[in-house]
Amino acid sequence: MDPDPTGKRQAALEQRIARVLAGAARFKAPESLQMRVLDAIGRRAQVPWWRRRVLEWPLLAQLAFVLTGVGTAAALLLARPATPKVLSAVIRRPATQLHVTLDVLGVMHRFVESVLGSLPDEVWYGGVALCAATYVALFLLIAFGYRLLLSPAASR
Repeated sequence: MDPDPTGKRQAALEQRIARVLAGAARFKAPESLQMRVLDAIGRRAQVPWWRRRVLEWPLLAQLAFVLTGVGTAAALLLARPATPKVLSAVIRRPATQLHVTLDVLGVMHRFVESVLGSLPDEVWYGGVALCAATYVALFLLIAFGYRLLLSPAASR
């Protein structure tokens, strides 16, 4: 399913990239840059259509995808239709349990308030300092991991 079997578009693209790279900056780019760019474009062009974004699929495949999704949604809706009787029971059920939920939340709120209110200020300050130190340590660890593993300089 190659739209350009003769390679004319590929040659035109290579020439355009060469012109853009030649006049892009004052500083001369490495000679291997053009080859790396062309290799990356070639690798991307070799990806099969079903592994690309849906908008890059052939029109017939996009249509089949949409029809399959619509058909599946329709089948799910029609397989078990929601009658007004079922809907009213589903809506009414949480309302009957609401007072129980509010009672449980009230008990939890009073418990948390009594525990947290009994802590001295030093514990609060220590907790904030510990959270800040942990945040900074995590940030530094991520930055170090990036520099070590994913930095462009590390791939050379």
